[in-house]
Amino acid sequence: MAKGSRYVIIDAPSILGLRNSGVQNLPKALKKAGLMDRLNATFAGRVQPSMYYDPKRDPITHLLNGVPIALFSKDLSKIVNIEIEKKNFTIVLGGDCSILIGVLLGLRKIGRYGLFFIDGHSDFYQPLASTTGEVADMELSFVSGRGPDVLSNIEGLKPLVLDEDIVVFGYRDAEQSKSYGSNKCKKTTCGY
Repeated sequence: MAKGSRYVIIDAPSILGLRNSGVQNLPKALKKAGLMDRLNATFAGRVQPSMYYDPKRDPITHLLNGVPIALFSKDLSKIVNIEIEKKNFTIVLGGDCSILIGVLLGLRKIGRYGLFFIDGHSDFYQPLASTTGEVADMELSFVSGRGPDVLSNIEGLKPLVLDEDIVVFGYRDAEQSKSYGSNKCKKTTCGY
């Protein structure tokens, strides 16, 4: 940590990119378990989705909740940006994996950053290749500038992170990815 920096916690309990599966309870559970005390962290705020989860896929983007996730991401990016500018070690507690978009949007507004992506899945699907339309299995593709502009080009800052600045670690879905190979969305066929 940089001299003078401190740990700050931001709650981002969104389920917009997945579904109501309990992930929204993570911030509360971790704080109840003593995370803030152990880190001597301060609470920087909570970003709550302004729209409700809609279980219907958009007929154009093939996403669930694309617009609400974009709005949530903009809100989250503001508080992330403020805390990073203060040189605070910022920890965002989600929610589903789609919160990555807002975190990286906040960083992108400051400059160039890298991403060490630890997940059991690569989360690099395109909307047409996804069986669910859930952004929680696509967020890595969006932050790297691929997919519908509603999530890949928020505020015209595409990409949020460059390919050469991304390390994907720990994913176990390589075999699953191979089975989707023939259904992958190509830039020329999907209009993105």
